[in-house]
Amino acid sequence: MTIEHDFFGILGSDDEGEVYWSEAVELGNESVDIDLNSPDEASVSVEALDIAAAMIHSIEDLDSQAKESLVADLSADGSQTLQYITQVLGELDDEALANALIWDSGDRQIDFLRSLRLQRVGFHPHHTKGDEHFAVLDYSISPDDTDALLVVVMDVNGDTVAISVES
Repeated sequence: MTIEHDFFGILGSDDEGEVYWSEAVELGNESVDIDLNSPDEASVSVEALDIAAAMIHSIEDLDSQAKESLVADLSADGSQTLQYITQVLGELDDEALANALIWDSGDRQIDFLRSLRLQRVGFHPHHTKGDEHFAVLDYSISPDDTDALLVVVMDVNGDTVAISVES
């Protein structure tokens, strides 16, 4: 069985295996890797593919929504966002940090978040219920200088369900 979609083309295979699609899109002057995958094509609906395609078409809005979640997370107890900022500030030298920060409003944490670069968005169209991870956005402040990522997980409605730090 295969799935044919207007945006993604033909997905899947004759033996009902894994669904995978990838492409790079532009966000501002940066390239962002986008992938879509599911271990089982039978669990992927056309509606879920339509939602993923809409999110890709409005990648700027998705990025803004995720960054708003990061700002809101700053004040939470055990903030993953604050943990990421602290970790990366300890890793980067002054020159790398100066090159990474593209905003200078005087609020260092907000400038840091506004300077984050979206590296990758992974879509999981088989996760469409409740708080499942439908979209996973990987951010880095300086991909050449640190492996640390700030990860925002969104559900099928575009609501943030988790924020984590990965190295």
